[in-house]
Amino acid sequence: MTTMTRDGDSWFWDYTRQVHVDFHMPEFPVGAIAKFDAEQFVQTFVRARANVIGVFTKCHFGNAFYDNEYGHKHNGLKGDFFGEVLAEARKYDLKVIAYYSLGTDAYAVTQNPDWYQIDENGNVRGSEGTVWELPCLNSPYREELVIPQVREITEKYVFDGYLFDIPYQHNHTCFCAYCRKKFREETGRELTTELYLDEPETVRDFGRRTAIRTMQEIRELVKAIRPEVLVNCNGAWRMGEPEELNLTSDYGLWESQPSATGTFYNHSIRARHVRTLDVPVQIMTVRFTEGWGLMSCKTPEQLKYEFATILANGGIVNIGDQVLPDGTLQQGVYDVIGEAFEFVEQREAYCLRARSVAHIALIGTNTTNWYHDKDDASTFGAAKMLLEGHHQFDIYCNSAFPELDGYKVVVLPETVELDEAAQERIRRFVARGGLLLAEGAATLGRTPVAQSTTGAALTAAAPIEAASASEVSVRGSAVPGSGASGLSKAGFLRFGLADVFGVEYRERTPYPFAYMTEDEELWQGIARIPQLVEEPFLKVAPTTAETRSRIQWPLTVPARNRAFRHPLPPAGLESDYPAITVNRYGEGTALYIAAPVFRSYWHSNHFWVRRIVGNLLNAYDTQKPFTVEAPAHVEANLMERGDDRFLHLIQYQSVQVGEKSTAFYAPIETITPMHDIGVTVRDSSIKQAVLQPEGLELPLRRTDDGVAFTVPKLHIHAIVQLKR
Repeated sequence: MTTMTRDGDSWFWDYTRQVHVDFHMPEFPVGAIAKFDAEQFVQTFVRARANVIGVFTKCHFGNAFYDNEYGHKHNGLKGDFFGEVLAEARKYDLKVIAYYSLGTDAYAVTQNPDWYQIDENGNVRGSEGTVWELPCLNSPYREELVIPQVREITEKYVFDGYLFDIPYQHNHTCFCAYCRKKFREETGRELTTELYLDEPETVRDFGRRTAIRTMQEIRELVKAIRPEVLVNCNGAWRMGEPEELNLTSDYGLWESQPSATGTFYNHSIRARHVRTLDVPVQIMTVRFTEGWGLMSCKTPEQLKYEFATILANGGIVNIGDQVLPDGTLQQGVYDVIGEAFEFVEQREAYCLRARSVAHIALIGTNTTNWYHDKDDASTFGAAKMLLEGHHQFDIYCNSAFPELDGYKVVVLPETVELDEAAQERIRRFVARGGLLLAEGAATLGRTPVAQSTTGAALTAAAPIEAASASEVSVRGSAVPGSGASGLSKAGFLRFGLADVFGVEYRERTPYPFAYMTEDEELWQGIARIPQLVEEPFLKVAPTTAETRSRIQWPLTVPARNRAFRHPLPPAGLESDYPAITVNRYGEGTALYIAAPVFRSYWHSNHFWVRRIVGNLLNAYDTQKPFTVEAPAHVEANLMERGDDRFLHLIQYQSVQVGEKSTAFYAPIETITPMHDIGVTVRDSSIKQAVLQPEGLELPLRRTDDGVAFTVPKLHIHAIVQLKR
């Protein structure tokens, strides 16, 4: 096994087989928890090869599962669930994470109605008989229940870590009396519905600060009692989380469920972000096919695939389960998990503490409302394109990226938010020889209103609808805090990187979609026709850029009295405006596409859009670290540790759904192996290629700048260890 060199001495880096066992349990079921037996409970995890388990101390219903003095113990629990499981787990060297439901507590709020969160319309968040009864973290709930319970758990038991679930108020807002009081004291303003409508981010920032203060207080308490106990809140270190909240957590956790977003790329995309951090981060999937607590079970093939995409991309595996009402686990589920964990265990030696090989930096953004929003379509669409094109890439969030010396390519989705310093880093990157690919409104910013010589305000041209700066930035059309770098003296919208792009922004178009004219090189592999992009284009004027493709308008805007056979009219007039441009800037090159093609691809899955963008990248990215001769559903990823590199190939096939509006889950039942996959690696120092975990040495063929070999078989996850 190669010496591990990943930064950080936390044990968490090396434990990648966790089962998180949900036990959200109401009290009405007859015989609740009656069959719980700690020895049998823990033996189930041992048999399944788990090395970390998440065990409940308090559930969403507000029921405690330990011998408590504070709060309400589940009335069906005769013993000490947490303590007994903990003691039994110690016999097998299992690490134990104590789960605590922070943001949901049905018992506490029904007993103390003034602790309820209140929405902007004056309604309590809960009281509907569901599990979602939400206490406010600014109410005495924190002082009278949370802190005393956390103190007694930490003092009473010796365990390894915490997971505090739901650290945020719903939508980052609450309008209860306690929040209104604290907001007034902190800001001198009234917390009202009108303020929320006028300044939503002001109100949400107050909500985020509430979560940060709560987690800071909890962390300080735990560390004062047991400094060795790791602290985490659900969502910490995910893409886009506030730095102050992240710093309260010793490890990260990002929930990732294919059934939630309809894509099996979830885990890969998330892991390609968290691997850029010097903090171990779990990517949490579930056994369930369609959401937490549906007592279904995925196939071993699917779990192996999901685990492979997490492990191979630098994440740490965590899978969620649910205890049955009687306090037992479903043994058949652990047959499946055990088979999948054995698959992981065989590959850990080639994955743990490895770092990615830098090549493409995808600098995007993510939604900021935590659990309740979909992922950012532009960023995730770009990632989907890069995955299916077998590109080597990492993901960074907005301006939080380092100097780009190790990278060859930067990709900017239109929703990215870059401050002036970040834009300058990208400008330097291209000038010294880097390749930039940007789309749509990336770095586009609005000017301040100019003043006339008489002092009257001059209205700036506003091709996008009037909106506050915060609202515009959410749509990806402005750069918060962009200052002069995103603004022109004339008062018009302007690209912050206009000099790098080699184009100037003119205006939006009246069409909700348009076509791109053919370019022979870029149209390889697709029909030689004008190609549709189902998103609005921008009109831009080349200054120094060369045009590769032009915008071709549809015959007309879709309307009732101008109907065609399909709601989207065919291509009409060819415009003078470019769709795709190429610009030399210093020693480097900037590629620009005048439409949000990444978002379009995420929503439409139009393969021709991916192929055009892929052909464009391949034409100018002349230093790709590897090429793989495989279809789009095969993922390729290159990691390194010490002197060795590890090329990961991962593939799956899913079953087609029936009625998409209802049967949104496409299961992976059986993955058919692929054979004889050709690979070229651009590294002349490679002396040996070994297929792992089989230990099979592959014959090498020397190329002009590296080596080539053939992977004889890819079932789910093949690792080629490249030895120098």
